[in-house]
Amino acid sequence: MMINPLIFGPLLCLVGVTDVGMAKIGDRLPSLQSIDVSHCRKLSDKGLKAVLLGCQNLRQLVIAGCRLITDNLLIALSKSCIHLEDLVAAGCNNITDAGISGLADGCHKMKSLDMSKCNKVGDPGVCKFAEVSSSSLVSLKLLDCNKVGDKSIHALAKFCHNLETLVIGGCRDVTDASIEALAFACYSRLKCLRMDWCLKITDSSLRSLLSNCKLLVAIDVGCCDQITDAAFQDMDANGFQSALRLLKISSCVRITVAGVRNVIESCMALEHLDVRSCPQVTRQSCEQAGLQFPGSCKVNFEGSLSESDPSVAIFF
Repeated sequence: MMINPLIFGPLLCLVGVTDVGMAKIGDRLPSLQSIDVSHCRKLSDKGLKAVLLGCQNLRQLVIAGCRLITDNLLIALSKSCIHLEDLVAAGCNNITDAGISGLADGCHKMKSLDMSKCNKVGDPGVCKFAEVSSSSLVSLKLLDCNKVGDKSIHALAKFCHNLETLVIGGCRDVTDASIEALAFACYSRLKCLRMDWCLKITDSSLRSLLSNCKLLVAIDVGCCDQITDAAFQDMDANGFQSALRLLKISSCVRITVAGVRNVIESCMALEHLDVRSCPQVTRQSCEQAGLQFPGSCKVNFEGSLSESDPSVAIFF
């Protein structure tokens, strides 16, 4: 197998590659800055290490769905790729807190980390990562990491004041206390927050976010069944106009038309409103109440909650 660095340039994207293929590439591509081997299910730590050891300028690594990857790879990254800024390891469910901690030991410039569906990752690893990444961290995705709780969010509030995107959907131990701390600490940068299925979240969290985070453009509190209309009261206090473009309140069964009215009167930039499975908010009830949605706003009244909308994927 002949390897020409000029062909690959700074980006290497491979489909279906195995350890054997990676071993043939070896350390002959030192100029690589980005590697994408997502969903290469036969690729293990051994194969990736063969390439990574020679990639001292690597900035991005995408290994989503590579189920054989373990903590050992992240520890190797911390030693060989200290300039790494972006790691996507969603679905690598053999990675634990030890791997995240090991990554933090050497990679101090991380801007973006996606550990979604890595269900062995919890507070110890996230807390250490937050402390080390500090001001550089802009995006953190922990979807369905059910061991992540308030300690992680408090650590982000303490250290990561430049955080813009946070995904903690399915982290069911997160409470108002940590979300309110985050709203006060990251008020100047936070733009996108996904916390659907965070069942301990109440109106208090949402009020803190909406009143403090002036740049907030997207929020998902779907299935947070303690959210009521009160979360959206006084949104327009002092003439404030929210920058919110996306609001997902699907299956928030206590929300009524009155709450939706408060939202649309204060969020003139709203582009997407998801009210699926909100029994008190239907197309008919909104029409009867005379609600006037912003002209550019797409309102989703119907459909399965398992159906994803590609137009909102850009936010999370």
